[in-house]
Amino acid sequence: MTIPSVKPTREAMLACVARFQDLRRCETGLPDMQLPDCKRAFYNVLGFDQPKGEGKFSPFGDRAEAHVSHLTAGFGVSFIAAEPGKGVLMHTHDTVETFMVMKGVWKLEWEGDQGDEHVILQPLDFVAFPMGVQRRFECVEAPAGETEGLLLGVIGGTAPAAEISIGGIERLIEAGIFQRETSTA
Repeated sequence: MTIPSVKPTREAMLACVARFQDLRRCETGLPDMQLPDCKRAFYNVLGFDQPKGEGKFSPFGDRAEAHVSHLTAGFGVSFIAAEPGKGVLMHTHDTVETFMVMKGVWKLEWEGDQGDEHVILQPLDFVAFPMGVQRRFECVEAPAGETEGLLLGVIGGTAPAAEISIGGIERLIEAGIFQRETSTA
């Protein structure tokens, strides 16, 4: 089978370009971003649809608008910026999630069969988390002269969902961000 050849206009191709300096910084959109140790920012490059279902969140939040939003690529791309000591709560996805360190030093942690494990990544190091693995990341060190590290996140799917771990939900309840469900029976 032959792949059809397309010859887009220059304007059509320029709509597919995302220059970092033009990306919009988004510091809201996910529940844990309200916690002091989970402050981070997304620079959403290539997006996807919001997932459906109670308790499911888009990996990049519901407010980080993609710069390139007219393509359905089957994956999303976003930069994540955070100061040292800041990151994300333990969570999982219904698809593969990958990270490449662009700037700084980052700790990527997961729940393994022997308990919590982690790896420290330097610039251009890469990790891929399989579907269903509880994971988190945290900036350990910003580059010299800068206040934040920078990760490149790529996540598969057209509407991938994230679910916060039970421990993470407890932290959100303690902080008053989530309400504990009460039984009426």
